[in-house]
Amino acid sequence: GPGDPSQVVGCAYHQPPLSNPVAVAAEADQQLSLAAALGLPEESPTPSGSDLAPEPEALASGPARPRTRQRAPATAAAANPDSPTEPDSDLPAWHHHGLVDPAQLTPMLRHYVELKAAHPDRVLLYRLGDFFECFFEDAITLSRLLELTLTGKEGGKSIGRVPMAGIPHHAAERYCGELVRRGLSVALCDQLESTPAKGELLKRGITRVLTPGTVLEDEMLSARRNNWLCAVVLGAGGDGTRWGLAVADVSTGEFQVTERQGSDLLHQELLQVEAAEVLWPAAEGIKPPWCPDGLHLTALPRTPFEAPEASATLKSRFGLASLDGLGLQAVPLAMRAAGGLVAYLDATQEGQVPLDLPTTWHAG
Repeated sequence: GPGDPSQVVGCAYHQPPLSNPVAVAAEADQQLSLAAALGLPEESPTPSGSDLAPEPEALASGPARPRTRQRAPATAAAANPDSPTEPDSDLPAWHHHGLVDPAQLTPMLRHYVELKAAHPDRVLLYRLGDFFECFFEDAITLSRLLELTLTGKEGGKSIGRVPMAGIPHHAAERYCGELVRRGLSVALCDQLESTPAKGELLKRGITRVLTPGTVLEDEMLSARRNNWLCAVVLGAGGDGTRWGLAVADVSTGEFQVTERQGSDLLHQELLQVEAAEVLWPAAEGIKPPWCPDGLHLTALPRTPFEAPEASATLKSRFGLASLDGLGLQAVPLAMRAAGGLVAYLDATQEGQVPLDLPTTWHAG
């Protein structure tokens, strides 16, 4: 691996199999029904003293969150959570954001669904007052993984209540760290102003994306391990005969590239560095044979990994007129991997993550 293999230890994030999402959704539906029957509050309050203006949708009575999730037996039959609910299914119609007509949602939830559509593979946490909330399938996931109470929120006159779960904003780093350790990626949507315009929602936007290979927070990192973000580009034909690999540790700035022959060697190299996250240009996220089991694989658009775009990205990042001095002409696939990796960092991180100039190492 990069540097001295005996000294470089990677950090792999293994995502354990989640419980059947259908059973989870059914359990959530029973929890909401039970809460309604007992007269329990379905939404939690925004604590006083927030430095941001709380909105009406963030205010309700109830105990402080996060709370320990109430448990109820699940009875739903197996079904595809990404498909519309069958007429005889016990699943609620709102167990997935794609099952709801955005035009029928409240303005706030409509904005949430728009952001979720742009980040379908990430848990979306949406700032409401002193909490980061999530809805639909993300609420079910969050309540299950973090043992939080699954509550509900009014989605619109023709929608009814949709699942909701949340965490205090001051504890977001701790909870997000747990999600990332489980191999998940998180998008944080924060409030961008303290006072909304008359008749308007507070402006909100994605301010931070946390992925297994891009975390910078000390609390999410091991002091004894590198946290390698890797990018792979395969040669013509995509059979892995010739491949380029770029690796970076965004917490230290280390940035190295290599290019070799043989998919078995690529598999061995990724095992050796125990990559926290592996990027590769692919239309679908189907795991290729060269990627070891247990590594977090992120499929990305091909364009940032193409030679012209990758070269332009690297020259812009390091303020260079040419890449000649880096010796990347001899490793064109590795150069493309490096450019795609930098483009991914630029797209997911607020501000520019400091990186050293890329250097080459000989794998194997």
